[in-house]
Amino acid sequence: MKVALSRTLGLAAGLALVLLWASSASAQVVFTEQMSIGSRGAHVTALQSYLATKTTYYPEGLVTGYFGALTQAAVQRFQCAEEIVCSGTVATTGYGRAGPKTLLQLNLRAGGSVGADVSAPFIFGVSAATSSNSATISFATNESARGQVYYAPNGLTLTEAAGPGFTPIVGGTAVMTDAALKTSHAVTITGLASSTTYFYTVQAVDASGNLSVTWPAWFRTNP
Repeated sequence: MKVALSRTLGLAAGLALVLLWASSASAQVVFTEQMSIGSRGAHVTALQSYLATKTTYYPEGLVTGYFGALTQAAVQRFQCAEEIVCSGTVATTGYGRAGPKTLLQLNLRAGGSVGADVSAPFIFGVSAATSSNSATISFATNESARGQVYYAPNGLTLTEAAGPGFTPIVGGTAVMTDAALKTSHAVTITGLASSTTYFYTVQAVDASGNLSVTWPAWFRTNP
C-alpha cells in the first residue's frame, strides 16, 4: 500500500489520514477518525487488536473497543519506539493520541501487500463554493476512489507535528462524499457559522487502499 500527499495551490500545514490494515490478511479497516481517551468503536477495536500483538507496547492485550488509559499508554509506547513523539501531552504534542502521523506509522507497520496497484490516486481541481451556513467542496481524482473531507474552524487546537520544520497537523470533523468509488467528487458541509474561516483537507482512497491527502486549504462562509 502506498500513501501520497497531493499539494494544492496556497495550502498550509498538512493532514495525514491513513488506512490501518488489521493483522489478519483478510481484514481491512479504513480509519476515518483519529482516536484518543474516550473514543469508542470499530476503529478502536482494530487499533487494540494490532497493539495486542505487540506485548512490548500493550502487555494487557485488552480489546474492548474503548480507548482508555491502558490504550493511551500503549499508543505512547508505540509513538516513542517509532520516534514519532516521546514527551508532552495530547494537547501539546499529540503524545498518547492516535492522530494522523501515528496512524500513518501504524499503517506502515501493520499493513501488507495489497496487490499490483501501489499508486495513490491523484487529487486535483479542488474548489470550495460557500454560502452563509454551508460549503460545497468539489474535487476530482485520476482513478476511481472514495472521497472524504475533513474540516475545522480557524483556531482549532493543533496536535501532532509532521515533516520538516514540524509543520502542524490540524484535526477536524470528517464528511464522507460517497461510499462508491468514482472520479468526480463533491461534498456539502452544512451547519456552519456565517462569516467564519474554516480549514479543510481532502482525502481519496482507491480500491487497493492507496491513500492520497491534500494539504489544508481554507474557505470563509458568507455573511
